Amino acid sequence: MTSISTTAASDANVRECVAQALEGLIGSLDAQWQAAVDIDHDFVRAYIALAQVPERKSRLDPVSRALISLAVSASVTTLDPAGIRTAAVQAQRAGASRAQALEAIHLVSVLGVHSLVTGFPEVAAVLKGHGEQLVSEQPLSAAQLEIKDHFEARRGYWSSMNEMLLRVDQDMFAAYTEYSSHPWVHGELSPKLRELIYIAIDLSPTHLFTAGVGPHIENAIRYGATTEEIVETLEVTALVGISSLRTSAPIIQEVFG
Repeated sequence: MTSISTTAASDANVRECVAQALEGLIGSLDAQWQAAVDIDHDFVRAYIALAQVPERKSRLDPVSRALISLAVSASVTTLDPAGIRTAAVQAQRAGASRAQALEAIHLVSVLGVHSLVTGFPEVAAVLKGHGEQLVSEQPLSAAQLEIKDHFEARRGYWSSMNEMLLRVDQDMFAAYTEYSSHPWVHGELSPKLRELIYIAIDLSPTHLFTAGVGPHIENAIRYGATTEEIVETLEVTALVGISSLRTSAPIIQEVFG
């Protein structure tokens, strides 16, 4: 009986140590995180060790890491409320302002355009089989060139994907230019961090938009990002996988006891 009690006490101590370490890492524990610790503290301890790798190497500053995490959790392909809260707490604790946190959300809110970028070529391919053409091969009109120049001035790059969007629907692309440029015109994050956030949301495991991430990697390098910073961006992004345990833990606890 004594050995059982001692083991129980020891296990409780371990859980408490893991909870404290986790709180130190993420800033605060909500009910989901606490349930994860309560039912699976050994796996949470392994997660902490994983999450501490980018933090320990600190190739990115704490604010950048937290805002990248916030963007990934807030992405429409993820929409993880508990992850958003965790990242927001981390960002606030690291010294980020409300405006900076909102700018990260503005940046990730452009993700809907990937429906157009991915969908238009598929529509064009099918229409071609019917003898129809979605995209004109004529030179861009004066109005289209003006929209293109405006996008390049605001966003600092151009791509074949953007040209297709412009050719299919110049009104939609003009509106998208204003929408996506809002943080570039009104925000305060560095261009480098904005591009790192684009890389993160493109390569989040919930999205993996490999077709479009190349220009953002190029832009990040042009704005001064190092290889190590890009690598750390992806390492921070990969941590979103813990949401499987964190979200499931209260339900497993309720159903299985």
